[in-house]
Amino acid sequence: MPSLTFPLPKRHLTPPLAPEPRTVYLPALRLSILNKANKQSFETYAIIDSGAAANLFPAKIAETIGIKPIENERGELFTGIASQKVIGYPHHVGLELGGHHFETTIYFSPHVDEQTLLLGMRGFFSLFAVKIDVGRERIELTPLKRK
Repeated sequence: MPSLTFPLPKRHLTPPLAPEPRTVYLPALRLSILNKANKQSFETYAIIDSGAAANLFPAKIAETIGIKPIENERGELFTGIASQKVIGYPHHVGLELGGHHFETTIYFSPHVDEQTLLLGMRGFFSLFAVKIDVGRERIELTPLKRK
C-alpha cells in the first residue's frame, strides 16, 4: 500500500494564550474508530504522540461505540505528564484513516479527560512509519509490512 498523506493542522495563538501571536502545528489526524462487533463508529481527531506507550482514549468513546464492559483483566498502568497514573483497558478495534481500514488496539480509560486521544507506539507507530513534514505542512504515513 502506498503512503497516506494528510494535512498538518495548525492553530494560530494570540494573547492571552501566547505572549505574542504565533502559529503552532498540531500532529493530529481525523479518523474513525469502529467497533467490529456491532459496526458502530465514532469520528474524531487524535494526536500523534511518540511519547505515548500505546493508543490511549477516553472510556466515553468506547461507550459511544458500544464496547461493554470497558474494564477487563488486561488493564495496564500508564504514566503521563506530571507523573499522572491511569489504567487503560485494551480493546481490538478498526481504525479508518483516509478511506483505508486498519486493525489495532486502543486502551480506553475512565481516568482520562475527553481531550486525551493519543496515537502511540503500540497500535499506531507499530503500524506506520510516521513522517511529520512541517515545511510542506503534511503528515505522511507509510504502512509497515507485517512480519
